[in-house]
Amino acid sequence: MTASSSPETAGRQALIDGATRLFAIIGDPIAQVKSPGVFNPRLAAAGLNAVQVPVHVLPERFDATVRGLMAMANLDGFMVTVPYKTRVIPLLDEILPMAAKVGAVNAARREPDGRWVGDMFDGRGLVRGLTERGIRLGGRRVLLLGAGGGGSAVAIALADAGAAALTIVDVDGAKAAALASRTAEAYPGCAARSGAPDLAGHDMLVNATPTGMAAGDGLPAPLDGLGADMLVVDIVMKPEVTPLMAHARERGCTVFGGRVMLDGQAEEVARFLRIGAAG
Repeated sequence: MTASSSPETAGRQALIDGATRLFAIIGDPIAQVKSPGVFNPRLAAAGLNAVQVPVHVLPERFDATVRGLMAMANLDGFMVTVPYKTRVIPLLDEILPMAAKVGAVNAARREPDGRWVGDMFDGRGLVRGLTERGIRLGGRRVLLLGAGGGGSAVAIALADAGAAALTIVDVDGAKAAALASRTAEAYPGCAARSGAPDLAGHDMLVNATPTGMAAGDGLPAPLDGLGADMLVVDIVMKPEVTPLMAHARERGCTVFGGRVMLDGQAEEVARFLRIGAAG
């Protein structure tokens, strides 16, 4: 499956009519999302009369907007991006085990009985994407920036994949400490703790903050001593090369952007949303 589509597929995508089923992706901001470029060709290839659209949801109107979306009879599911992966939980009827463990949701679907069910695929997607590219995660010592919805998913998934140690950094120290405690309790073999953004003793750096999305953003943290032996992952989707990625590449690091996570989670999310087999 690729994010591009053939002229024939693109033509089928353009045929939206009164029977078209809708999928959304919600966030604030929303211009950076790449999911429609992945899922719309997949919908077309599966022969489904359906389309995924980005929806910009403002924080002060979040509950009303999302409840309105879920009340639309032709909306079958939606994905969730920053900053709403935790905030959406109280609006759903059921949270599946991975989402409950992470404390965040990035996809929700309408069940045949009308109930809304949510699950989390960010962390599993990142692990899958990196593994498919030959990256070994077992035994890694990870410095994770960000303890929000995306960071929580990454922490749990990396611990589940066999990371030996995890240092979690967040401007909200209590949030970082809570995530570290939750991760350590679920995965005693992973030495999870909260701390400062100190690269010493780590061989992998993950940015799970929004820093890097906006024009003029700098690095998400001071990165003195970044060496070529560090694996650097920035889960920001747009721009394709963030300041962190550019900085790391200049120093010879192995670097991956948000696309690795998107590619890794695409099949699992598509199956969850029931939008066709793998393309």
